[in-house]
Amino acid sequence: CFGDIYDALIEIYDDITLTGSSGNTSRVDAKDLAKAISSFKFLVSLVVWYDIVFEINMTSQQLQAKELDIRDTINQLGETKKFLVGRRSDADFEKTLVYAGELAEELAVPALFELDPIRIRKKRKQFTYEADDEPIYNPKEKFKVNFYFAVIDTAIHSVEERFTLMQQISSVFGFLYDVYSLQNTTLKQIMEHCL
Repeated sequence: CFGDIYDALIEIYDDITLTGSSGNTSRVDAKDLAKAISSFKFLVSLVVWYDIVFEINMTSQQLQAKELDIRDTINQLGETKKFLVGRRSDADFEKTLVYAGELAEELAVPALFELDPIRIRKKRKQFTYEADDEPIYNPKEKFKVNFYFAVIDTAIHSVEERFTLMQQISSVFGFLYDVYSLQNTTLKQIMEHCL
């Protein structure tokens, strides 16, 4: 599938019948896109997104179910958060690189991060007490900090928001989801939940 997409983009690039400004733009865009999707950085980001979206999708389906059980949903959100927090480690990043390396080998893509062609400029300090900001020169470390951890942190934050919201809803309306326990609850306890 991935190879077919790459081949189709190269076919567009090689198509000499595409003329004019829009044809040339299409050819250049196809070449740039083919180059971008055949990079190791793209393959690693594909693996990261697949893992996150797969886990979030299970929770999302449970949140959208007609027979929503709020306690099970809170548990599922907790498991999703635990999964994401577990993914935010150097060891899991290395596992992701191994899997992306296997994918790169299948697709004949070199399994290394390319250096950015842009020179990193040094910023002048305004005051003597400021420390020098050391930019990250290693492309692997730069990807880990600027993409991997950033994406996982965003996903964790999003799940935490939903988790907190569901806990608030459960604390107010949770007694309604367990009808059988209402039989053993006094009227005073039910009224406390309603206030």
